[in-house]
Amino acid sequence: MNPFIAGDNIILTAFGRAAIEKLKQTEEKNELLGQRKNLYRMLEESQQKIKQLEDQLIFAQKLATMGTMSCLVAHEFNNLLMPIVNYSELALKHSDDEKLVKKTLEKTIKQGLQAGSIIESILGMTRAQSQEFGKVHLLAVVNDSFRCLARDFSKDGIKVRISVPETLYVYAIAGQLQQVVLNLIINARQAMLEKKQGSLSVIATELESGMIEVAVSDTGCGIAQENQSKIFDAFFTTKKNNTSLEKQGTGLGLMICKQIIENHHGSITVESQPGVGTTFKFTLPQAAI
Repeated sequence: MNPFIAGDNIILTAFGRAAIEKLKQTEEKNELLGQRKNLYRMLEESQQKIKQLEDQLIFAQKLATMGTMSCLVAHEFNNLLMPIVNYSELALKHSDDEKLVKKTLEKTIKQGLQAGSIIESILGMTRAQSQEFGKVHLLAVVNDSFRCLARDFSKDGIKVRISVPETLYVYAIAGQLQQVVLNLIINARQAMLEKKQGSLSVIATELESGMIEVAVSDTGCGIAQENQSKIFDAFFTTKKNNTSLEKQGTGLGLMICKQIIENHHGSITVESQPGVGTTFKFTLPQAAI
C-alpha cells in the first residue's frame, strides 16, 4: 500500500473522529441549553402560579374578614332600622302635627344616610378594586375601616383614639391596606370584649427613613409569650375554642397581614404583655403629597 495514501487515511480518520466528537459535544451543549431554557420557563410558570395562589389566598381572607364583619353589621343595622320604623309610625299617627312630622322625618333621613354610608363602605371593599400601587390617603383608609364595622365601640366600653395626620399618604394598594387595618381593629376589639372595657388607638408617625409607622394598640387580654413568635404563622390561632362566628379565627388573618405588608416593602411586628395589652406596628413607604 502506498504509504502516502495510508497516512492520509489515518489523518482523515483522526479528523473524522475529532469532528464527530466535536459534533457530539455541540449536541450535548445544545441539549443542556434547551434543558436550561425549559427550566427557566417552568420556573417562570411556577412563579406566576404562586402569585395567583397568593392573590386568591388574600381574597379568601378578605371574604373571611367580611364574614366576621357581617355579625357586627347585622346587629348595628337593626339598631339603625328600628328607629326609622318607629319615627315613620310616629309621623303617621300624628300626621296633623307638622312640627312633629318634620322632626321625625329629619331623624329618619339621618338614620337612612348613616345606613347608606355603612353600605357604601362595605360595597367599596367588595368591589373589584385596582391592584395597582398608588398614593393612598392613610386617614381615609382608617376611617373607612371603622365605618365598615358599623359599630359604636363605646357600646362595648371601648374608647377609640385615632391620631393620623391629615397630610400622610402612603404608597400602597388601597384595598389591601384596608384589609390589614380591618384585621388589626377586629382583633383588638375581640381582645377587649371579655373585659367589657378598654382603649383602642391607631397612631401614625413619620420615620426618618422615609417610611410611615402605624401602631394599632389595645388594652385587651394580651398574647402569651410562647405564642408571640408563632402569631404570624399560617393556621395558628388562639381562638379555636370560640363557638361564636364573630370570635372564630382562621389562623390566616395575621399571616396575610404580614404578607401584604412585606409585599409593600414594609414590616410588621408585635409587642404584647398578657393582661395588659397588645400593639401591632407596621411600616409602609411614604408617598409624596
